[in-house]
Amino acid sequence: MTRKVSIIILNWNGWQDTIECLESVYQITYPRYDVIVLDNGSGDESIEKINEYCKGKIEVESKFFEYSSENKPIKIIEYTREDAEAGGGIPC
Repeated sequence: MTRKVSIIILNWNGWQDTIECLESVYQITYPRYDVIVLDNGSGDESIEKINEYCKGKIEVESKFFEYSSENKPIKIIEYTREDAEAGGGIPC
């Protein structure tokens, strides 16, 4: 039996790197994992762009792997700071 793991990715004004990392992670074959993306108060369009990627609207280009549309959309749950501090979130 494989153990469930959590993969935590920190983003701060770097949505391009974050979605490339996410695409790489979502191509792994390990069967039991969750991915947590934490945005550290980005002032760019990071939240919007990461959400668009998860919906399959942005394709990632990388020299390390080929983009796959087969793993989209990616289910997300978004928490604002206030939501997180209160212990809840908003399913997207």
